[in-house]
Amino acid sequence: MSGSFDIIVASLVLSVVPDPVKVMKEMIRVAKDEGEIFIFDKFVSENERFSLGKKLIRPVIKVLGTDIGLSFDRVYKNVNHHCRIQYDLDVMMKGMYRKITLQKIR
Repeated sequence: MSGSFDIIVASLVLSVVPDPVKVMKEMIRVAKDEGEIFIFDKFVSENERFSLGKKLIRPVIKVLGTDIGLSFDRVYKNVNHHCRIQYDLDVMMKGMYRKITLQKIR
């Protein structure tokens, strides 16, 4: 049901689903106005360049269940008119893992 939850937690979800934008839109849909969405996941930065090794292994790792090349910025630009970033913190591994808090806009 739309607008049902005050808080949504997505820990290591977006990097393992086939369509992270669709999942993000669904989280926003079910969040109440001004509800919070907590995301902990691994993301690459927009300006990160993959080594040849990472480029070659990314498709294999993705088939095994996780996307090492997912950009939060690319996901967020599809939903930024529905929510705003409250916090975006590098948690570990030189920013590969991030803790992001979003708030749904009324």
